[in-house]
Amino acid sequence: MIEIRELPPSDEERAAAVIAEAMDSDPVMAWMIPDAEERRALLPALMREFVATALATDRVLVDGTGSALALWSHRSGPARSPGEESLRALPAAYAPHVPRIALLGRTMEDRHPTVPHLYLSTICVLPRARGRGLGSALLGHRLDGAGLPAYLEASTERSTALYARHGFTPLGDPVTLPDGPTVHPMWREPNP
Repeated sequence: MIEIRELPPSDEERAAAVIAEAMDSDPVMAWMIPDAEERRALLPALMREFVATALATDRVLVDGTGSALALWSHRSGPARSPGEESLRALPAAYAPHVPRIALLGRTMEDRHPTVPHLYLSTICVLPRARGRGLGSALLGHRLDGAGLPAYLEASTERSTALYARHGFTPLGDPVTLPDGPTVHPMWREPNP
């Protein structure tokens, strides 16, 4: 049995570090910050924002070993991505990446559903723990009995297949980022 618990706010830093490590090779992250060394240095701070948003609007789920996390937000409308001006307030190291980060935010915001739903902004498993059912456990824990539809964007074939096994279906056409990967918006109706 896989233990799933809610992340306490005191573990926010550690959660951001785990997400940054697990997402280092994600195609969208690699598109946003192409240089691998720079990506490893910048992702933890960027992921702290995602963790803080999830903690403020719904929850962060983590497995018992701390190897897998899921960031859930309760949304009553489209996601609001930070504007390019607010992104420019990030430390100078982020400056070369602001255009792509802002473009990703705008692109996904345009596709985000406007009805109340759960939004899975991030789910990740450290490489050494993949293939053990942790992603499925995190999904099942939040989706079971939630009573709301759920939305996410899948960035890999593996994640798209995982979400499909949990009842998610494509929501419109995939989105191909300029000179980058394809992202698959997906939707799941709540269980009766």
